[in-house]
Amino acid sequence: MTTEQPAGNSSELVAVPSEDAELSVIHNFALSFDGYLNNGDEITGFDNCAAIANRAQQMWLTNKVLPESLHDLRTCLFFEQRRHHWEAPTGIDFERAMVRKIREISGDSVPLDPNSPLARRRRQR
Repeated sequence: MTTEQPAGNSSELVAVPSEDAELSVIHNFALSFDGYLNNGDEITGFDNCAAIANRAQQMWLTNKVLPESLHDLRTCLFFEQRRHHWEAPTGIDFERAMVRKIREISGDSVPLDPNSPLARRRRQR
């Protein structure tokens, strides 16, 4: 199941970084979406998120093709951030290409997913 908007209704927007932004900025943006909860629940979300991201990764590595939906792009970027966290990244060119495509689809900003790590951090302040 893919949707164009993250779960929940968030009126807060987050800026889409430029594709040449520092990796830390791209990763912070990636955490504005919870790829696990937006692709299932606490039990199925990881596997569903990984399946979308791994399929996209394979298409990128073989054909330089990216997903067409904002949901899948944000899922993949979230998962790439997690790959970096666990020291198994695909590559910065893949992440930069996803940011470029997210910007093409959505413009300068996207809704902040209220379930995302970034939203949770903001609420804790």
